Amino acid sequence: MPIDVGKFTTEVTVADGELPLSPAQVEKLVQAVLRRLGEKQRADQQGREANEIRAHALPRPRTG
Repeated sequence: MPIDVGKFTTEVTVADGELPLSPAQVEKLVQAVLRRLGEKQRADQQGREANEIRAHALPRPRTG
């Protein structure tokens, strides 16, 4: 079923020179990025560990 959402318009402002953020805002942003990277690393590690457990739990194929 086609849905018509109309026309979207956005306006972007680019500032030359220094970032328009205070040092506290930059620090907060950096901490948020680091936190998300840590969460992703933990999730990736948990996935690897789950796959290892699964591989060890599967029956071994019979040969012969």
